[in-house]
Amino acid sequence: MALIQEPTYSVTLSLVDRDRNVSTMSVHIPTTSLIGAVETWVTGTLIPAVQGITNAVVKAWSISTVAVDDAAVALAAEASDVERKGVFSFRASDGSTSIISVPSILNTVVIDETNIINKADALVIAFRDAILNTSGLLITASTYLASDLIMLDKAVKHHRGSSRG
Repeated sequence: MALIQEPTYSVTLSLVDRDRNVSTMSVHIPTTSLIGAVETWVTGTLIPAVQGITNAVVKAWSISTVAVDDAAVALAAEASDVERKGVFSFRASDGSTSIISVPSILNTVVIDETNIINKADALVIAFRDAILNTSGLLITASTYLASDLIMLDKAVKHHRGSSRG
């Protein structure tokens, strides 16, 4: 099966009250709208309208889109375990770091009897190259402050306990 993109963007506003409690609200906008136009609508129309009817403060907003594969659960391998993560630490051009965690990391890319991911493995190299944009495409992964990721520093396997078994 394939991932099917939902027909709408989800615009989420985070509102904070005087006790610093945060709550969110969402509005759906058709994906046929240009993202720049949606941003302008959010900041120029939606936020002022919401602020007009609430005494909380808009703290943050985001726009997202989702693609779903309803058959994905049936396709997951028996060995899959999303609580076993590959934790990749990337260095950014401003010297900061950015962590990207990949759920259900393959045990075959982990060096035997360690929790260290083999950075020389072809599959790990392909992932690293996708993040660091070695393909020449215009998309570049960055830190949350938009500093380009430039190198993979560290890669380890972490596993957290599950409440489901």
